[in-house]
Amino acid sequence: MQTFQVWVEDAPALRDTYRAIVEELKERVNTAPVHITYSEQEQGEYAVFRFQSWCEREYDAQTIDWARAFVALTIAEWVLRVKEPQVIEEMASQLLDAEQLSAEWSEILPYVQRICRDAGQMDGINTDLLTTTVRKAKVYRKAFDFLDQERCVNMTGFVRFRLQEHWSELFEWVEMVIGEYLEDQQYQEFLELLRHFISVQEPKQEVVHVIPSVDKPFRLYDKKGNPLLLEHLDSVFNLEEYPFRDEDYLVSALVTLAPENIVLHMAAERPGLVQTIRSIFENRLSTCRSCPFCQSGKRLLDGHSQTTL
Repeated sequence: MQTFQVWVEDAPALRDTYRAIVEELKERVNTAPVHITYSEQEQGEYAVFRFQSWCEREYDAQTIDWARAFVALTIAEWVLRVKEPQVIEEMASQLLDAEQLSAEWSEILPYVQRICRDAGQMDGINTDLLTTTVRKAKVYRKAFDFLDQERCVNMTGFVRFRLQEHWSELFEWVEMVIGEYLEDQQYQEFLELLRHFISVQEPKQEVVHVIPSVDKPFRLYDKKGNPLLLEHLDSVFNLEEYPFRDEDYLVSALVTLAPENIVLHMAAERPGLVQTIRSIFENRLSTCRSCPFCQSGKRLLDGHSQTTL
């Protein structure tokens, strides 16, 4: 028979959630031929969960660790459900205070919580190393290793002292997410400024065709299919010390040309680009899929000997 103890602060939100997790995992996880039971009692300021296990046959190399694995899993689930949201809120508050952004707390905190909860499903954010599954796996491994040496876990001490690396990684993650949020806010303000500028600017081109290219982000053509050359933009965007996104080049070019209408070719390949251009130029943008160029699926290869569209 194996015995483990988990000590949880005797506060309803902490104790009741841990009990619910244990019951949930007992329903979900099949540990046969190992049977795991638990009892609960109050001891001072703690609720003590006492786990006991026994095996229908002699333990082997596989089943000997099943009880330990089960208890470690309950700990990992509890940390992610109970402690992480609290810690994330504290981290976000600390970072926002440092940036004097406390007034934006009500908008930023839900964003941070959503990203941390749905990591791995968000576009544009590197979540490979800190998805919920990965975080849970790391906490589980910490708990599993700890239980190899100790049969009694005080959750307060475990969270504070054994998960320092976990909290450090989470802090960096929250810091990055807040940075992403602030950058996005600045970008939205920039888009609003561009929309206003475009609305009061006199059009300089009736139509501009936008076509993907290999040797530069895009090539632009007028309504007759003649290339539109923007040498001053090319010289700026070719500077290695100033890296730019393809979207930056195109937006700058289109703002300079001030077209009445924009036709984006092979748009199916760049849904994000379509969204960006439409957010600025709105109903001036149309997409093309049916012209000979789009149907051929080819790109312009020769930037030095350009041909008409």
